[in-house]
Amino acid sequence: MKLIASICLLAFAFSQADDRFREYRAVESYEIQPGIVITPFYSADQQVCEISIEKRHFSGSVVDLDTTMSKTQILSIFDELVTKEERGRSLSTNPPGVETTESDDYEFWKLYRYENVFLEMHGKFPAEVKEKKRWTYIREDRQEYVVAIISWNKRQCNAK
Repeated sequence: MKLIASICLLAFAFSQADDRFREYRAVESYEIQPGIVITPFYSADQQVCEISIEKRHFSGSVVDLDTTMSKTQILSIFDELVTKEERGRSLSTNPPGVETTESDDYEFWKLYRYENVFLEMHGKFPAEVKEKKRWTYIREDRQEYVVAIISWNKRQCNAK
């Protein structure tokens, strides 16, 4: 009898905890590498249409204030999540080995375009560039990315 009462009490307690967050939209995320989280978004027919890649700031008892990832790290995750066959051919008009980086006053980004997917990598300027308040060349090894987004071109995402 005590076992049944305990189970009922636990079930009631868990249902109360769920009610606290019921008004919020649940988010599905996966830790793909230590400290790196991906969040998929789905189309109406439940196919993945976008995936965000971000650094996790809190895990267990560890707080990590460094929000950046390297280009190499992002491209490695991209390779893991989307095979070359799934991407299709590259739509880059640049010669091999040449990349385009675009920017505004606050951030810079790279876009890798393929037949079936895009990879966007968004970064922040290092402090010394921000202080100059103008775009200057940032060496590849100094480029720090805050988020990357993989988007499938032919899949319409549901409202996020």
